[in-house]
Amino acid sequence: MSGTDQEKLNKARRAAERGEAWGQFNLGLAYYYGQGIPEDFSTAAHWFTLAAEQEDRDAQFYLAFLYSHGQGVPRNDQEAVRWFRHSAEHGHPEAQYHLASFYLRGRGAAKDELDALKWFRRSAEQGFSAAQYQLAVLYQSGIGPPRERTEALRWFQQAARLGHAEAACRLGEMSSEGQGVVKNLSEAFSWFQQAATAGHSRAQLRLGVLYLFGQGTTKDPVTAIRWLEASAKQNNAEAAHRLGLVYLNGEGILEDLLLGIRWLQTATELGYAPAQYEMGVLYSEGKKVRQDDAAAFRWFQLAAEQGLATAQYELGVQLLIGRGSSRDSSAALRWLHQAATQGVAGAQYEMGCLYHHGNGVTQDVREAEEWYRQAATAGFTEAQYVLGVFFARGEGGSVDSARALNWLSKAANVGHANAQYELAMLLLQNPSSENDDREAVRLLHQAGDQKHAPAEYRLSLMYLAGRGVFQSNVECDRWIRRSAEHGDLRAQELLRLIQQEGWFGPPAK
Repeated sequence: MSGTDQEKLNKARRAAERGEAWGQFNLGLAYYYGQGIPEDFSTAAHWFTLAAEQEDRDAQFYLAFLYSHGQGVPRNDQEAVRWFRHSAEHGHPEAQYHLASFYLRGRGAAKDELDALKWFRRSAEQGFSAAQYQLAVLYQSGIGPPRERTEALRWFQQAARLGHAEAACRLGEMSSEGQGVVKNLSEAFSWFQQAATAGHSRAQLRLGVLYLFGQGTTKDPVTAIRWLEASAKQNNAEAAHRLGLVYLNGEGILEDLLLGIRWLQTATELGYAPAQYEMGVLYSEGKKVRQDDAAAFRWFQLAAEQGLATAQYELGVQLLIGRGSSRDSSAALRWLHQAATQGVAGAQYEMGCLYHHGNGVTQDVREAEEWYRQAATAGFTEAQYVLGVFFARGEGGSVDSARALNWLSKAANVGHANAQYELAMLLLQNPSSENDDREAVRLLHQAGDQKHAPAEYRLSLMYLAGRGVFQSNVECDRWIRRSAEHGDLRAQELLRLIQQEGWFGPPAK
């Protein structure tokens, strides 16, 4: 300690002992930080108390802080609030911020969001960035007078300009998502860059993703990896997961299986459910690692237990078919139901199948129809096909051709061969115009081009009869042969008859 500092300490001690508030506060400060004397919170609290009772706002703030943390005095939230309020009323911006935080959480006093808002605003108006950020958060969440809620953006910006990294990150997220502002990825990039440079982990992740896809900036996978690694090294599991995918899929860089697995494992060790799910997919498909159903099951289960709907769906399917574990219809139903109620269309379809066929549950066609409908509405093609057949055959009680046509058309339009065939048959069985035959032929061609044997067989008959097309023995022969080759028993029998009778040429000898 320099001679000058020692003299300042001695001067403060003499003033404190004379009862002067400034000396009491500075002597308390010396004991609090251990400046020239051993750190002693208890003695610091003694001198802060004497100064606080003389209305020294800084001493009141430090005394409140000691009570809030139980340093040198027993922890006492009520005393902390009392002294924070004294200091806040004297205009201390940090005391105003802490007092607001206590009111917001209901700590040491009754919870009072409006009182919290008032003190955050007083602190914010004095340029305290943490208060400016918290004020913006409250306004954004809808607390406060309606005319003031539009000020959230302004306070986020003020806090960010004072170097508040979380405020800058929130501004980046608002700009990237168009939340309360016009969507602007370039603006988002600037805010994320500011926060990331200050070491903010989530901003580093978001900045890395922008570089990875060239959003708001030039695409730069190498720089993206640098920012993702910076975030992952701060134990950001999402960043580690993203890094794993970058290396596994070679997104703008050379594929590196070992690094990809290593980063995925880092994310799983941090308990990140999407990474656990991804590991399950890798082992299930066996594309980049040795296929291992048991390992896939374990990873899906870990992610499912954390509530990840896609993992719950995969786990339910595994249990349903006994893959990676013994079959368990009851457990499968439980996991599929959880996934289905979270909107996973595949799980909704599986629930429909379970109720449709009475697999592990009491058969209930109405319940099946409802699950199929949810999946079909979400765009799940197989559910659209099954629901179309469901209505075409009247499994819900009566035939409903209009609804059958609707759902089969949706599935057929995205290339579902079975739906194309069933829709064609529906048009042929219930024709409403001459165009229906031609449309049926078009659909049969689409399904036949996918080696759908029944469609190929039906198409051969259309050419034979000249229904919806010009009659052509050549085309009939071509499609009947294709259908027979693809295993249709009717086509095989008809082909034998054609050859024996010589319909399209001399009979076979």
